[in-house]
Amino acid sequence: MKKSRVLLVIAVLLVLGVVLFVLERRWQEDEEIPLWSMVPESAALVYETTQLPANWEKFQESTLNSNLQSIDAFQQMKTQVALMDSLANVKQFFTAKQILIATHVISKDAFDFSYYFKVNSTQEHNGLTQALRRFEQQDYIKKDSRTFNGFRINELTDTRTNAQFSYIYYRNIFVGSFTPFLIEDVVRNIETKFTDYSFLFHNSSMEGVPKLADDEGNLYLNTEKLPLLLSVFTTNDVLPYLQPLARLSSTIFLDVNLNDNQLLLNGFSKVEEPQAEGGKASQGASVPVWLSTFKEEEPQTVNMYNYVPERTAVLYHFGTQGGSAWLQKLYEQQSKSDDKLSRQTQSYRKNLSSFHGVNLKSATEWFKGEMGLMVLESIDPSSPDKVMVMETQDTAQARVNLRMVEAKLREEAEGIGYSEKYAGYEISEISYKEFPAALVGPVALGFDQCFYLITDRYVIFANSIRALKRLIADHEAENTWDKSIQEVRFLESALDKSNVSVFFNTSRSWKLFQEHLSPKWKSFSNQHSEVLKSFNRMAVQFSHTEDDFYTSLAISYSPVSTASRTSGQFSDVSRLFVDATIQTKPYVVRDHTNQTLEVLFQDEAKQIYLAELDGSIIWKDSLPGDIIGEVYQVDYFKNGKLQYLFATDSAIHLIDRTGSYVSGYPSYMPEGVKVKHLSLIDYDNSKNYRFLISDTEGRLWMYNKDRENLEGWNPNPTINSALASAPFHTRVGNKDFIIVMQQNGDIYGLNRRGQPYAGFPIQLDKPLQSEAFTDMGSKVSNTVLTTVSQEGEIISFNLQGNITKREQLYRPTPQTRFKISADALGKTFIIVRQDEQLFGILDRTGKLLFEKNYMSSAAMDSDMLQVQYYDFGAGNEVFAVTDKVQEFTYLFTRQGMLIKDRPIESRFPVGILYYDNDNRFQVFRNFENEFSILSFSK
Repeated sequence: MKKSRVLLVIAVLLVLGVVLFVLERRWQEDEEIPLWSMVPESAALVYETTQLPANWEKFQESTLNSNLQSIDAFQQMKTQVALMDSLANVKQFFTAKQILIATHVISKDAFDFSYYFKVNSTQEHNGLTQALRRFEQQDYIKKDSRTFNGFRINELTDTRTNAQFSYIYYRNIFVGSFTPFLIEDVVRNIETKFTDYSFLFHNSSMEGVPKLADDEGNLYLNTEKLPLLLSVFTTNDVLPYLQPLARLSSTIFLDVNLNDNQLLLNGFSKVEEPQAEGGKASQGASVPVWLSTFKEEEPQTVNMYNYVPERTAVLYHFGTQGGSAWLQKLYEQQSKSDDKLSRQTQSYRKNLSSFHGVNLKSATEWFKGEMGLMVLESIDPSSPDKVMVMETQDTAQARVNLRMVEAKLREEAEGIGYSEKYAGYEISEISYKEFPAALVGPVALGFDQCFYLITDRYVIFANSIRALKRLIADHEAENTWDKSIQEVRFLESALDKSNVSVFFNTSRSWKLFQEHLSPKWKSFSNQHSEVLKSFNRMAVQFSHTEDDFYTSLAISYSPVSTASRTSGQFSDVSRLFVDATIQTKPYVVRDHTNQTLEVLFQDEAKQIYLAELDGSIIWKDSLPGDIIGEVYQVDYFKNGKLQYLFATDSAIHLIDRTGSYVSGYPSYMPEGVKVKHLSLIDYDNSKNYRFLISDTEGRLWMYNKDRENLEGWNPNPTINSALASAPFHTRVGNKDFIIVMQQNGDIYGLNRRGQPYAGFPIQLDKPLQSEAFTDMGSKVSNTVLTTVSQEGEIISFNLQGNITKREQLYRPTPQTRFKISADALGKTFIIVRQDEQLFGILDRTGKLLFEKNYMSSAAMDSDMLQVQYYDFGAGNEVFAVTDKVQEFTYLFTRQGMLIKDRPIESRFPVGILYYDNDNRFQVFRNFENEFSILSFSK
């Protein structure tokens, strides 16, 4: 009896166990799966919205939508949206429904999307099924299905375009994509029970982040996939520079907000490490994310904008209160990173310590506050100018420490380190390749050389002497972000305080980015350059909060103009009529009292005028001779007040802003001397001016400010042949060179006393009628000057007197002649090629940019054609060609298009200014007895 009861109990328990097992399995199968669980870990970005129809309508009405209309890929996306609309009425079906759109890398240079949403009721399921059936009945749609790992994948193919849409149902979730293998990723995610292949599993910290209800959706970024996503657009050599971004943070979440001129994404970056054990989620977990180094740092205000030139392409800014203490945390984080560039910069750091005995901790103890790294718009985008600015509260300590570093580096080196006084600063060298990268890591790579100066607040490093000197000039001229209306306007939308900020100026970084784009995306960017440049500025910022980092991404854009740059007319800004025919070009000068611009010129009655830009005359006075060459502005008394320096055929003139001569001027030349050129020399930018005069026979005189004829220049005994161009000065270290180029092809490098340096003269045995352009180096051996002979041979030489390059350009006819024309801002040069029939512009490498045949043959035959080149940066280039016979000036774009489809009347070369704030050019021209200013926009 007892035995039968026992058996019965056992049987009941077994039956109950089976029932419970079946119920448990049924419960598990019916358990609702979060939509997020379906997204595979291959997704780099996921966009989430519950208001898809409303968001799409707002986008359709925006400037952003209008700008993108010309892009084929955008039109294709709209077609895909229309296809989804045909599957189910978007507005009706998707209102208040959670939608996920994930971005995946699908090949070396391409990406695509997958789409996720729930079907919440039988009614919704029936409606969607009916919509699919209606769609499948279309003649051009081919329906098919296949099985992958036991899951049925449905496929719809548009036979007109071969576009294929694949989708599956799992439980009540619909997943679709126009890339079939992305659905296979979803299947693998399901098979692993939403762990190893799940986006949510790899980004678990995104759960619970606060979300705005009234926005245009949310964006989630898988930072581990960020390098892969960016590499879609770039060449293979860029990937190592992207790899450190994989450890930027653990997850980034952003709210999306769209307005008329800006796309704003604000949210949080998580910095906690994955807690999962084993599997992919724990890989690299021992390496702290980069943002975690700022966890104990308060966000800081950016104060260095007055040292950020307008020509900055990219600015990286780091704000800390710890300064050198933060650097130690950074070193610790980088020591655990195994990406290629982190290892490379660690080797620079280790070599400084072990081989040279440099202790970076003590060497950088002066650093406190903010640090910025600027990539500047440069002629050569493969080797751009870079500047790093580090704040210090102890400039004396910074100077001592850096000198000690250089002393250790030079213990086994011959000679002394580089040092130069310039504009009141001392420029020195740290003779260690990639020294800034050793200080802060991969972001500061690109300093094959390192020069620095110290201001009252900052230590400024640059990768070339040229970059450092131009930075000083931009700072003193206030050509900086804090004075730029466009930059200030954009920065007002950025965070006031942050720990990390990256700012991009699209136009100024255009060549830099194009240099590193893959062939496919470079072609795309060229085809749609106007649209892409309409996204003119971008800022990415991270600001430490209590636990995370508040994150902001701001992209500003402007409407794409439908008007052509060459269409329409020039606009009159102002006109001024004077007593006689004007005989000089307009010299644009600056009023030192309020920094506004003015213009100075002379007429045939020898009257000299100073006028405001509105056409009103400030003063006029007679002059005993014709102005020859340039008019310079000098600070003769070193008090910030500017005077006008110029020459006539027999004298040097120095006039103040009121039209009165400075005491002792005019200073007359010796009897019989006919002035050909006046060159202004300021050896170290200290305003201790020298005035160099050459006459028609090539003889040279040099005077100081007190009109004293200097030793060796009375006249110079070496030069006695006609000159090809005005002599000029260049300086390397503390060594000064006066470069003199003769028409017979002899080139001299003279010292301050007028004596030739070793290696000079260089005898080209080629006739010259051209100037030379200087590419400044750190030594005489790598400072290279380039000129072109009349017959078209490009010749480069260094300041040791060695010819480094001779290359013959294509010469269409024996009568073809060549000249160099330097950019008005001194950044680069072009080559002018002309004969009796054709006129052409070549870039500095000799590549033909454009060619024209409608200038007058008389002007081309008699050297009465003058070319000016203006490169204002950000792609704003103008080529002004003045035909002095016809008295026309033609303005061309780089592509050779005639701006406004007509020349302007002008007897002399023009002056051109560009105003970035409203994208406008002004042309200053003199014609007959009229000075006028014309305006045009792109």
